[in-house]
Amino acid sequence: MAIDPLVARFAEHVATRDDPPPYVPPRQDREAILERLDTALRALGVRLRNRRHTLAQLCVALAGHPKATAVQLAEEVGFVRQTVTMALAVLLPPGYVAYEKKGRNRYYRYTRAGEDWLLPLLTGEVASAA
Repeated sequence: MAIDPLVARFAEHVATRDDPPPYVPPRQDREAILERLDTALRALGVRLRNRRHTLAQLCVALAGHPKATAVQLAEEVGFVRQTVTMALAVLLPPGYVAYEKKGRNRYYRYTRAGEDWLLPLLTGEVASAA
C-alpha cells in the first residue's frame, strides 16, 4: 500500500523538526560590513544616513591601526580632517574611541569597549547591538 504524500511530508517534518537550520556564514564583503556598522550606529543615535556611512568607513579604517591621527584616517578614506574629527566625536561619549594628545596631534584608538563593540560587527557573528 502506498503512503499518502501528505503523511510522508508530515512524517519528514516531525523527523527533522529539531534539526538546526544549516549554518550560513555572514557576508564579509565591505558593503555588508558597512551595513552592519550603519545599523549599529543608528542605534547610537547617528541620524543622517551619510553621517552613519562616513562614520562606518572610519570605524573600518581605524580598525587597521593601533592608533591614528585624523589626518591619517582622512587620507585613507578620502575625507577632510574636520569631517573625520567630527565623526569620531560620536564614538567618544559611549567610550568606544579614545584619544591621546601628543604635541599638536590627537591619536585616536579603540578602547576595550570599542573593540568588543566592533569585532562582532566586522565578523557578522553576532547581531549588531550597541
